[in-house]
Amino acid sequence: MGFLNHATNNIIIDAVLTERGREYLAQNNGAFRIESFSFGDDEVDYTLLQKYGNSIGKEKIEKNTPIFEANPNENIALKYQCFSLPNPLTRLEKIPYLVWNDKGSRSGLNLHNSETDDSIVSDDIEIRNFVDSVASTFRLDPNVNDDKLLVRMHNDLLRISGVEFSDTDLNNIATYILGTSEVRNGTFLNQRSKSFTVFTNGVVTSDDFTKYGAVGNVNKIDTKIQIIGQSSGASLIIPVTINRVTS
Repeated sequence: MGFLNHATNNIIIDAVLTERGREYLAQNNGAFRIESFSFGDDEVDYTLLQKYGNSIGKEKIEKNTPIFEANPNENIALKYQCFSLPNPLTRLEKIPYLVWNDKGSRSGLNLHNSETDDSIVSDDIEIRNFVDSVASTFRLDPNVNDDKLLVRMHNDLLRISGVEFSDTDLNNIATYILGTSEVRNGTFLNQRSKSFTVFTNGVVTSDDFTKYGAVGNVNKIDTKIQIIGQSSGASLIIPVTINRVTS
């Protein structure tokens, strides 16, 4: 993370290791090797450009933007991660975002910890990339067309059916890497999607309700699923409520 000190016009950088990096460093066995780093613009308020115009808005962003302290938790450190594109690239016509395509009227998933006649322990999710105001003949630049999605969820609470996670962090957040496929008769020519099933049955225990239960209601757990486009960096959060089945 870096920012300009306007008093001296020096670049000041505050860089920290993530929790995973600290874990590798503590092993002291050669596993710790910095191979990549990321930048983000979580602090930037781009509505200033619309409000004041490009010239004045840019000046206000440069002089008035607060700088967040570097965060070692890789799951929340960069909400709006910057990404690189290969040269030559002169202009991106559209930047995609992710949508929960089969959301319907739901605001999130509502699951139970075990199966009974009237409880739901699994649900299907279809994620698509999307761009606004384009003709059906529009083709998204392949550099930002996600052929893979990163799906993150708490491994004590949720799993994806038929898929093994690729990694878990120190907070037991599991990351799944899921390949996407082109949508037949999609909103635009090379629109992509991925469907998967999340489940709680056999995952959530009574101890989990004690540990993760909502304040004032130990029979309910609130958690989230995060989906990130590997190429575009687009992110989507799906809230999940897990209810305890009581006799």
